[in-house]
Amino acid sequence: MTQTATDKHRWTIVVADQEGDTANITENEHAHLHQLLRLGVRKLVGDHADPDQYDILIDGTVQDDLGRTLAQAGLHDHSEVLILPKDVSRG
Repeated sequence: MTQTATDKHRWTIVVADQEGDTANITENEHAHLHQLLRLGVRKLVGDHADPDQYDILIDGTVQDDLGRTLAQAGLHDHSEVLILPKDVSRG
């Protein structure tokens, strides 16, 4: 199978929670962190969870600027991020 130009810009990001559960999310490198957070919460917690109650952590640091793209945030294909409830991450 050959890789298309579009495929080169799609990255798989591993999202993990405090329990060690993980999920893979495939997004365009130009997607914003808020999109990754929303999808990650949905996959890890379920549709009922409010993404506004969660933080995304990259290299152990809470990301406050969710308007940055995955690339701007320093992520790359197969990066891992944590998604934690705000009361845990900011606790």
